[in-house]
Amino acid sequence: MTTHEPSNNSLWASAFVLMALILFASSKHTPRATADTALTSNGMTMVTTPSSTGTDLLYVIDDYRAVLMIYTLPNPQNESQISPVASWYLPAMFNSIRK
Repeated sequence: MTTHEPSNNSLWASAFVLMALILFASSKHTPRATADTALTSNGMTMVTTPSSTGTDLLYVIDDYRAVLMIYTLPNPQNESQISPVASWYLPAMFNSIRK
């Protein structure tokens, strides 16, 4: 009398399908930098991007002083207050990266 053992092929196929679905779903949650609004005028460049916390970030580059400044916009529709996050003197930042 022979016993019928189920094939492992269907288990492997299911594992591969599940792995593909997990990889596909996780790729959708990868943070991406997308510029919503960009404006350049009088030596200043401003770009807004959404952050992972639901607020917007404002990046300002001062071409004359070579400074990058980042501000957070807590709720762009209801608040007019912006808060500074960080600023860098670009030549110093690039020199430190090159070293």
